[in-house]
Amino acid sequence: MKAWFERYTLREQVALLVMAFAVIAYLMAVFVVLPLGQAREDLSARNTATAEALLRVDAMATEIRALKNSQGSKSGSRSANLSASLNQSASRYALRVSRLQPSSQGSVQLRFESANLEALLRWVYELETVQGLRIDDLSLSQTSSAGTVSATLRVAAAA
Repeated sequence: MKAWFERYTLREQVALLVMAFAVIAYLMAVFVVLPLGQAREDLSARNTATAEALLRVDAMATEIRALKNSQGSKSGSRSANLSASLNQSASRYALRVSRLQPSSQGSVQLRFESANLEALLRWVYELETVQGLRIDDLSLSQTSSAGTVSATLRVAAAA
């Protein structure tokens, strides 16, 4: 290769070197610099799209948390008020609640052992007609004493 290069005059050798550097610079630009620039632009566009998606997800998460907090406080206080109201009205009818269990859907399950059937039915009637509550489930079972029953019922606020 050296012999081939030396056979040219100094002026031709300089011209060959300048052209070789120009070709190498062109090839570097076409095959290295331009693809790297395009890759950088693609990464920048993906980064921007990801940042926008993250902002939307953060906004949705904040909205979901706010909705859960508002629903949780509403249903929690409503369930607590409903439980207290049921317990108080049952005691007016001389009914002793043996178990009172609020549920996450806003209803309350009550259990009565050896309750007077007549008083229980009057109380249920009052719940539905006067207080506007909804009896979702009522289960009565006979006890050994006449006129008394064991009862389980689920009460919810009317929608």
